[in-house]
Amino acid sequence: EHELRVADAESELERRLSTQIMGGARPQLRKLAEGEHLTEQGQPGDELFLVLDGILSVEVDGEAVAEAGPGTILGERAVLEGGARTSTLTALTPVRVAVASADQIDAEALAELAEGHRREGA
Repeated sequence: EHELRVADAESELERRLSTQIMGGARPQLRKLAEGEHLTEQGQPGDELFLVLDGILSVEVDGEAVAEAGPGTILGERAVLEGGARTSTLTALTPVRVAVASADQIDAEALAELAEGHRREGA
């Protein structure tokens, strides 16, 4: 029996970026089982992720700082800040994400998204 987990609905910015990710070349989809990692803190990474289904835990230095659900875009800080993942993303439920490369996305919008995520994690 699963408890119901609710994550904040995506922002207007994430809706715009979602359209860029889903509207261009057909994105690669990745599926995770519960407990699987999408990213690991400190590892290299240059992809962005749009959560389509499921809930991910966002962990920094081993501590859960947030949960991310459908419509959330993740991974932008590694893209903007030199290629190392700033958090570990772990599937709390089965998860499906669309994978995008940084060049599919407007860099200014990515910077705005990263700033918002930095404030949420503070």
